[in-house]
Amino acid sequence: MRTKGLALLILATSLLFSSSFSANADVTPTPSPDYQMLMDQYKIDMNQYRIVVEERDQARGLINRIFMDAVDMANRDARAGMKIAKTPSAKADVIAKQKNAIKAASDARDVAISALGALPTPPVKPVRQVEMAPLSKMKTQKPSPSSTRKSKN
Repeated sequence: MRTKGLALLILATSLLFSSSFSANADVTPTPSPDYQMLMDQYKIDMNQYRIVVEERDQARGLINRIFMDAVDMANRDARAGMKIAKTPSAKADVIAKQKNAIKAASDARDVAISALGALPTPPVKPVRQVEMAPLSKMKTQKPSPSSTRKSKN
């Protein structure tokens, strides 16, 4: 009889401690080594992406500056030519030369921008896998009692 009581006491205390340890388990999951490795690679890829985009923006800015310089040059030449031109046909020639110069500069700009290629795609941030708790350990929510009184207005 005494051994049964001792065994019962040991069993009860072991159940008590095992249930209290599982109830105090850390709720926030620590990131797995795989997720951390993926996140580190994402940071490296994102830095490289930013560098590529910045270099592309700088190249596009240079292309646009060259285009604007060519347009300004065509406009200056046209103003100077209009001062010299006296006949309507000479003025039409000056305007035609200006339009041709601007069209050539525009075509050169379009070719240079298309040579840059498409924008690179940004890296995709890894998604953390969420571990689901077993259904038996999930708490069920009890519905809250609703008020049946009518409010006085």
